[in-house]
Amino acid sequence: MPEAGKKAKAAWAEFKESWEMILDIEREAVKLTEVEAGKNYESIKEKLAEVEALVKKRNAALKRYLRYAKRGE
Repeated sequence: MPEAGKKAKAAWAEFKESWEMILDIEREAVKLTEVEAGKNYESIKEKLAEVEALVKKRNAALKRYLRYAKRGE
């Protein structure tokens, strides 16, 4: 496979950033459930929606990375 170009590197950086954000949000959600899940239901729901959006972003970035890396862009 050719060396990754600018576009591939940018897509990889976006993938990595969104992955780290997902992990941070999931850790926070776990802490919320440990405290009092009933009181924090809405907050947990919001965090899950954030994670869902970030997972989509992460998947799109990974697809772009693979496409660009394959082309050497």
